[in-house]
Amino acid sequence: MELKKKVEMMDIAFLNTTKQALLKDHLEPALQKQEKTFIVTANPEIVMKTREDEEYKQIVQSADYVIADGIGIVKASAIKKQPLQERIPGFELMVDLLDYADEKGLRCYFLGAREDVSEKTVQTVAKNFPDLVIAGHHHGFFDLDDERIAADIKRAQPDLIFVALGLPRQEQWIARYLDIFDKGLFMGVGGSFDTLTGEVPRAPKFWIDLNLEWFYRLLKQPFRWKRILKVFTFMFLILFKRE
Repeated sequence: MELKKKVEMMDIAFLNTTKQALLKDHLEPALQKQEKTFIVTANPEIVMKTREDEEYKQIVQSADYVIADGIGIVKASAIKKQPLQERIPGFELMVDLLDYADEKGLRCYFLGAREDVSEKTVQTVAKNFPDLVIAGHHHGFFDLDDERIAADIKRAQPDLIFVALGLPRQEQWIARYLDIFDKGLFMGVGGSFDTLTGEVPRAPKFWIDLNLEWFYRLLKQPFRWKRILKVFTFMFLILFKRE
């Protein structure tokens, strides 16, 4: 079966690639050329949100790269007989980009999370990636209409901007202010700052290898049950409505 470069599900086109190829063939060259790049790491919850919110759907569709962060997306692509090569976890992609920034001495900005987590994030990054430059950070409790945040980030001249505002706010913020920047790789990272700092431990490798990271999160954070329902709704639509 010939692999397609993109696989479309519910009007969202996922890049069909591996994490390594994404980095080497797309993201690292974009950083070298200082090209603006917008990445959405999409799981079934994000796809379902695009069905409910047309404006959000257009934002996701406008991204340079939509990546399958969620085993449900990969399973759905197999059902549609357009298999994606692999899941690309957003947290792992963020860490790989931090590694690259560390290697090249690039500037990184961290936007989002609680104020204490934001502080802890830059401390953790400074310890583990000492050769990248922390261009700045700001907690996630602000109004999206506050243009001063984006202006301050632009003045910091970051090469990578990690936005941990959760969906849909992180993609909305990126789409709203992307045009004012001259360069930068922008990526919504959800709760990755919490994971990076150990506030919310990631699932053990055993669970990840079995594609049960979502179930581990549910056990640790039962309040996420509504999000899990979105996954089942997504799979139902793929299976029975062939969307």
